Amino acid sequence: MERVFNFAAYKRQETVLILLNFAVLASLFFVHISFITLLGRPTFWLLLTLAVRFAILVFELIWVQRVDERSSRFSVRIQINLSILLNISFAFLASISGGTADSHYSVLMIIPILSAAYRFGIVRTLAVTAITIILTFLEVWIFFRENPPADVSEYFEAATVSLIFLVVAIVVWLLVGNLRSEEEKLSISLDELHRVQAKLVAEEKLAVIGQLASAIAHEIRNPVTMIASSLKMAEKHLPGSPVRQEMFEIATAEAKRLELLTTDFLAFARSKEPLMKSASVRDTLGYITDLAKAKASEKEITLETISDETVQFRMDAEQMRQALLNLLMNAINATPAKGKILIGAESENGHSVLFVENEGQQITDDLVERIFEPFYTGEAKGTGLGLPIVRNIARAHGGDVYLSQNEPGRVRFEIRF
Repeated sequence: MERVFNFAAYKRQETVLILLNFAVLASLFFVHISFITLLGRPTFWLLLTLAVRFAILVFELIWVQRVDERSSRFSVRIQINLSILLNISFAFLASISGGTADSHYSVLMIIPILSAAYRFGIVRTLAVTAITIILTFLEVWIFFRENPPADVSEYFEAATVSLIFLVVAIVVWLLVGNLRSEEEKLSISLDELHRVQAKLVAEEKLAVIGQLASAIAHEIRNPVTMIASSLKMAEKHLPGSPVRQEMFEIATAEAKRLELLTTDFLAFARSKEPLMKSASVRDTLGYITDLAKAKASEKEITLETISDETVQFRMDAEQMRQALLNLLMNAINATPAKGKILIGAESENGHSVLFVENEGQQITDDLVERIFEPFYTGEAKGTGLGLPIVRNIARAHGGDVYLSQNEPGRVRFEIRF
């Protein structure tokens, strides 16, 4: 299978090679100037070669930076081969223009060798290395043809340098090959990990569905059983009988409870993406306060709203009304007669906070641990879905719901997003 070409890695690697080329050229020229008495003044052809090479490297760097996923892989391959060819050519030209038999500019040959060892297979890498070795000996031959007699020691030094080139090519190719092998193994392991993760997620979803199904069956069974037994009992009594009337009332109450359960479950299961837009917090709080006034008046509970009229939160106002109404109804049920409930909003450290705080008994530790579990409730007539619905809405807004205060006389829930 063909490996996927990584354009980002190509840009990074080519940029490093080009910058390395800049650094080596500048360093070699600095050494030449520093030891000018030993190496001689730079010739016109050497200066011209270095100037042209610098210009071409600038052009290469600009071209490489423009490469992206839309670029042609063919053009990239052309650039790689052309870059190696130019590196070899200019290294040779700089060497024969250096004015000595063992010009230090021959060090430039190492860059195309490194590039080939990283980009090519072993055959092409050795071919590039062979070309650099031939040119290294050719440089010495050209110098002594123009400056006889020949010095055998210079050929021996060229052979030593050539051996270094060969060792570098093989070692770098082996290291790169090993890195690629490890990268492929890591990629395979990562793919396997993703498959296992997907399988675990699927199994976890099935387990959650099983738990929900079991909980729903349990919750529905009780009211259905009560309805069935009440109707069966009513059949045994004459119309107008007090017992028959009582059985019908029980069946009606359980039917309403069943309707409430299914309504809450659908609200819990159908959590949808919120429509986020700027909304008046004062209007949202006022709306749910008006809805709950009748219920609160039954226990003579005072509802107090705390919010600046100008405050705007970015949220789905309809979903937040549902969440706050659930919290408020729970608070009313938990607040003693003639108690007080605060409903408010505030901004804290960049977070939008909506809260419902009530007077009443502290929530027990065993209930706190399971308070957000679906179908778990401390109320006789509760469905256990109110707080899970609130949590779903809060998390859909990028936040969560918290029991921020829990002490005798003060219980406070906060939606932070």
